[in-house]
Amino acid sequence: MAEEKKEKLLINKSGVEIQKGSSKEISKEEAIGFLKSHDRFLLIGHEHPDGDDVGSICALHNALLLMGKEADMVLPDPVPHVYTLVKTSEKVLTEIPKDRDYDALIFTDLGNLERGGRDKFDFPRVDSLCIDHHESNEHYTDYLYLKYRYAATAELLSEMFFDMGLTLDEDTCNALYMALCTDSGFFSFSCTSEHTLTMAAKLVGMGAKPDYISNRLDERTPEALECWGRVASTIQTFAGGQIVTAFMDEKSMALDGENSDAYASIPRSLKGCQIAALLKYRTEKGKVITRISLRSTEHCNVGALAKEFKGGGHWKASGCTIEKPIHEALPILVEMAEKYLPGGEKYMVGRDKKES
Repeated sequence: MAEEKKEKLLINKSGVEIQKGSSKEISKEEAIGFLKSHDRFLLIGHEHPDGDDVGSICALHNALLLMGKEADMVLPDPVPHVYTLVKTSEKVLTEIPKDRDYDALIFTDLGNLERGGRDKFDFPRVDSLCIDHHESNEHYTDYLYLKYRYAATAELLSEMFFDMGLTLDEDTCNALYMALCTDSGFFSFSCTSEHTLTMAAKLVGMGAKPDYISNRLDERTPEALECWGRVASTIQTFAGGQIVTAFMDEKSMALDGENSDAYASIPRSLKGCQIAALLKYRTEKGKVITRISLRSTEHCNVGALAKEFKGGGHWKASGCTIEKPIHEALPILVEMAEKYLPGGEKYMVGRDKKES
């Protein structure tokens, strides 16, 4: 039997591996102290970056520069074109610069190290902090500042920057506002709170341009419009219409794969949907696999559903991978999703914590 490959972990500045689950959870004030007590930062976001991750990493970069610090931003994948409305995104790298003497490592909007390029990058052995809002965070850094009831990582950062008394420029305000918008469904998802709206209002007051951001995010290329029609034509329903699926095949991914998460709104919008799933064609090491974006419209815990396939995320938005082609992954997913519907054997998973 082949020996199981050991999972790669972060190594701290003392040369010791940081075991998952061992992060010290810290307060907002302590997170601010971390920024103040270090000088040369490497900022890491997640693969297939979304609006919250792009906006958060760019805003943190700019805030650190404003504080007189040095910072580099690295994402495992390029910034999708739609999020380049944030001008700072031009500075995002896809490789860690060589011969840089970092003294701090910060992960933004990143629940686990795998999505941060664990198998691609050699991270420096320095103090590490994760700033995140995913309840499923695996506690893989020295320190963790986590607020899972916040709509976006940008909500944590906005609050930090305001409390620090920083005067943010227009691009930084736009980055944070874009991040709040995209992760809250333009303030329509249940994760939107009074605090979310307060942060957004303060950002507008400091210079964010809602019309500019909305117009840019709403732009669609001819390829994207073609892709939209293709995905809509694949809709299937299960469990009396409570589970709705759609898929992006190889051609659809070629048309607009970098914005694939946006197409999860297609199955989610069908009347009667409780759990929506967008199944996406991918290849990994020469093998065809299926990446899945999950959404819940009311009470179903798709974060727990994603964990069944070693994924994760939030109660109403999550993602996972099934290492099979779409046509084989679909029945596996549906069988498990049925257990998370009202009346299903796993419907109550996590509900006591959600309603506390």
